[in-house]
Amino acid sequence: MKLIKNMTLSTFYQLMGVLVPLVTAPYVSRVLGSSGLGINAFTASILSYFALFAALGIQAYGNREIAYHQNDVKARSKIFWELVILQAAASLIAILAFFIFLAFQRQYQVYFLLQALTLVSAMVNISWFFMGLENFEIIVFRYTILNLIIVILTFVLVRRPGDLWIYILLMMGSFLLANLSVWPFLKRELVRVSIKELELRPHIGPAVALLVPQIATTAYMNINKSMLGWMDSSSSVAYFTQADMIVRTAFTAVSSFAAAFLPRLSNLFSEGKIEEGKKLILQSLQLMYVMSFLAIAGIIGVSSNFAVFFFGKGFEAVGNLMAIEASVILFFGIAVVLRSQYLMAVRRTKEITIASILALLINIIFNFPLIPLLGALGATITVMFTEAMVTFYLLWTVRQNFRYRDLFHQIWKYLIAAGLAYLVVVSINQHSSATLISFVIQALSGTAVYVLVLYLIKAPIVSLIASIIQSRKKA
Repeated sequence: MKLIKNMTLSTFYQLMGVLVPLVTAPYVSRVLGSSGLGINAFTASILSYFALFAALGIQAYGNREIAYHQNDVKARSKIFWELVILQAAASLIAILAFFIFLAFQRQYQVYFLLQALTLVSAMVNISWFFMGLENFEIIVFRYTILNLIIVILTFVLVRRPGDLWIYILLMMGSFLLANLSVWPFLKRELVRVSIKELELRPHIGPAVALLVPQIATTAYMNINKSMLGWMDSSSSVAYFTQADMIVRTAFTAVSSFAAAFLPRLSNLFSEGKIEEGKKLILQSLQLMYVMSFLAIAGIIGVSSNFAVFFFGKGFEAVGNLMAIEASVILFFGIAVVLRSQYLMAVRRTKEITIASILALLINIIFNFPLIPLLGALGATITVMFTEAMVTFYLLWTVRQNFRYRDLFHQIWKYLIAAGLAYLVVVSINQHSSATLISFVIQALSGTAVYVLVLYLIKAPIVSLIASIIQSRKKA
């Protein structure tokens, strides 16, 4: 039952990271326009590279190591301070590197400086510690309160195109305050450790090993915006970013439970409970399938009218980009389970690194011809192809650990249900005006059809949910 609770909290926590930009997007896109949004996305994409070095791979590594020592307060206290010192040192180096970059960057200097608050946020980010302890309540509550405040301040303070600096300051400042707010809760989780006991060197290799795939992954996620900014226009960056935001918000909702699985899986595999861990992986895939196919059907079904309704006039191009990119949610989902749950839990860092580097290389290679030819559409096509190739590689890496028929157990049932749900959604969409009530009706109708079909054809998720309910009754 603790795992279910953590799944819920993890989902909520991950969603909060994308809900603030999503909730404010209709207002901000109309106030700042495509140019302002493009500048924000471009400068943020550049800062993300420095932020990666500041974090030093400790978010993933720290989560895993604390999970391994959940029940040993002395060991976890020692590990915590060792990793905090490493994180602080890496952050200071990243900040220095950023100012060297800024000295040669004449355009958007003020916006780059405001975005640089993310480097300070990375320095004080210890969410990995509480995640490793499977203590999500502390993080979720504080992040939620701060994000609600940020939403209110955005509507109050961001009133014209020239307020882009205020918007960036609010976003970056909220991350910093959220990370600082959890520090007071360390007292009850740690014991005193002598400085002489701390050993930094043993962590550098493993942390850097996890940093490499994170560099490749983050670079891959942001290189489209960076290359669009360099090779096309700020408006093109805005169109791609807004479409990508919708798809990634849906993906975050689909995959956000994944973080709650990692500590449990790490414990199971470290204790030699291999089959129990693999069973949990297969259950996780079923959860991913049921949500991925519904999200894909919904996004494609509403895309034609949703973009203008949500972002305003001038953002018509976003609708087509959303529909094209939606299919990658399935690839995203499978990759998260195999990479961030299984390979991470069993410490197969090499395969994770290869997958991340592969994604980055494919992305860059295809962007060079496609962005000049097709602009934002070219970047979207590149994302689709890249995610498909990476997913195929990850499936190949686990071929000796899982049978493919188990990994894709009755996936066709979710496809059938999603197809019927799509037909319902697109039918309503084509015969109704673009209003909030209309989209709510489409969402509810599509979901109802999807769930009903899954129940009638007895999809695996039905028996999985039934077993969970049964176990709760026994408890």
